[in-house]
Amino acid sequence: MSVDRLRLLGSLAGIAGPVLLVIYFAAPAVTGWPYAGASPDKLLRYASSHSLLFYAGGWLQATGALLSIVFFLALLKLSETAARMSGIATIVGCALLLSVVVIEAALLEAVPMAASAGDRATVATTFALSNGVFARIFPLAPAPLLFAGIGFALEPAVLRPGFARSARVVAVLFVIAGIAAVFGTPGLIFAIVMSVVQAIWILTAAVALNLSWRRVRQGTSTP
Repeated sequence: MSVDRLRLLGSLAGIAGPVLLVIYFAAPAVTGWPYAGASPDKLLRYASSHSLLFYAGGWLQATGALLSIVFFLALLKLSETAARMSGIATIVGCALLLSVVVIEAALLEAVPMAASAGDRATVATTFALSNGVFARIFPLAPAPLLFAGIGFALEPAVLRPGFARSARVVAVLFVIAGIAAVFGTPGLIFAIVMSVVQAIWILTAAVALNLSWRRVRQGTSTP
């Protein structure tokens, strides 16, 4: 694949991924999502009447994360630093992130499946595991490793140095959020806020990459 096309596809993935994730995280606020600790009967009724919401949520989460990972891998390829320790850390971080996301998506989609069978225990268990657990696990390893890796692997020729520096800052903040989330609700809220910061970083970097692709296109088309 040419560098020109890689910049375009990478930037589009980096824009689409966070958009899908924002929709996924915002949906519960407008769909009457059950609160943590809701009774199994209430969860069963909700899952039975909103099964499409659970399946769509799993798709949005998994696809949004996958597209974001494609963006990180595109940055790594454009920087030509995949063989460095920072590049390897980025790849491992991508693998960890996708693993955690897919597990949570599987648990989320298991809720309506269990509800259709009338299995209250499984509904309650899978719902509990798919709500709040990810926010505590994500900052412990996947996010810090991914952002630290790309923070050191990203070359100035691909994106301005400010993006690499800010990625390293995000990695440190994720470490703090992961530790804080262990001790109580304020830390969990901080971890959720960091998920928003992550989406903003990816989206901003993707837009910058897209603009650089446009400048390259304009330069090559100028006689």
